[in-house]
Amino acid sequence: MAAWRPHGSFEVNPDAPRALATCDRCGRQTNLYRLHWQTQWSGRSMINLRLLVCDQGCLDIPAPFLRTPIIPPDPDPVMNARPEPYSIDETDYRTTTGGQIRETEDPLDQPRITENDVETG
Repeated sequence: MAAWRPHGSFEVNPDAPRALATCDRCGRQTNLYRLHWQTQWSGRSMINLRLLVCDQGCLDIPAPFLRTPIIPPDPDPVMNARPEPYSIDETDYRTTTGGQIRETEDPLDQPRITENDVETG
């Protein structure tokens, strides 16, 4: 039954013999010089997966999404920057529609939760 097995495409030259090899992916026999090392991105460089594969559908193009992106450095800081003073806008009280001021924090900095105009906690 070996005659029915799929054979590869290899050249035999009795004057200049070359080695035969088997593709690690499809199992097809071909000349060793026609096989290529399969590589893949790993970080910023390519690594060899140690697979000898033929170029008849078995050799994969390295996937670019496995490559680590190189992010540019942060821009230089601005001299004498004036950020928005958000802490001034923060308050620890609430004003009701009647104009009353209600504290939202007690003196021990514990949040006070109000429900239906009744202080709890």
